[in-house]
Amino acid sequence: MIEGNSLRSITKIVAEARGAREVSFIFPRGQVSLERQEQLGLNRLDRVGDSIVPSIIGKFSEYNSRGKEVVRRDLPLVKKSVPSYRTWKDWHGQEHSGVQHRTMDVYQRDYVPAPDEVFILAEYIQEGCFSTRRINLLDEDEGRILHLANLMLEAFGSFEIYDHAALQVAAVPLRRLQWEVLPPGKYPWKVTKDVIGPYLNRLDQSDRGVIEERMRLLAQYEPDFLATGRGGYSGYFVYGFESRKIYALESVHLNNATYVFGDDWEELSSLTKDQIINGDVYHQRIVHDKKWHWAIRNLMAMALP
Repeated sequence: MIEGNSLRSITKIVAEARGAREVSFIFPRGQVSLERQEQLGLNRLDRVGDSIVPSIIGKFSEYNSRGKEVVRRDLPLVKKSVPSYRTWKDWHGQEHSGVQHRTMDVYQRDYVPAPDEVFILAEYIQEGCFSTRRINLLDEDEGRILHLANLMLEAFGSFEIYDHAALQVAAVPLRRLQWEVLPPGKYPWKVTKDVIGPYLNRLDQSDRGVIEERMRLLAQYEPDFLATGRGGYSGYFVYGFESRKIYALESVHLNNATYVFGDDWEELSSLTKDQIINGDVYHQRIVHDKKWHWAIRNLMAMALP
């Protein structure tokens, strides 16, 4: 068994594997409290093969779900427009509120995509377990192996190594449960705000004002359905405008863009965020800048049924 807060190398893993090549990291389901399962989103897993990107509970699960930025202090500063929501008074003393942008000098950043590793409900041991995918200890990148190990340690505090070759476990089909599609019907802002409200309440006042204005504009066009992200996709929403054949992926994370998809919405439920954004799925990317509102309105106008 591997125990601890985190690992810095895979030396202990290789030793514990005792020569095994294809393995999974597992932890007995019965030893995970219901509260912990809910924190991680694992209570959603019902059938063997169900999987989910775990919710964010620490630095490893945050990187797993959101990726990370590397600040490039070796490169020149660049200009960046930063939005904030504020209230001010005009010359007549009347208050006005809205999103304003200011330009700042910032360091350039490299984005490292989220690994989007999942926990799988498996029956590798009699009482059932939560498992990583299969890992080839000889051929796979050591950094990826180490990330999976630290993800398990952050979630459960320990894990065991399961040797697939020795026990000859048959593969089972995987089912990702990252999205929950709410019942069909119109979703104007007065309905949508009740769904998104709990996520907005976690933000500070300025960020909340910026995100709420974005969500309100999308809801203004009364989507036919709203899908909410589960587990590591918590805070992501898909606005489905079926008559316009537009499906907009928006989030409560300030620096994300809006991603717009076509009729291939169903594919999104089985893809990682990185595959959705950087893969072959056709999409438009609308950056959150001063022109965002105009771009959304123009998109909707051009797609009238």
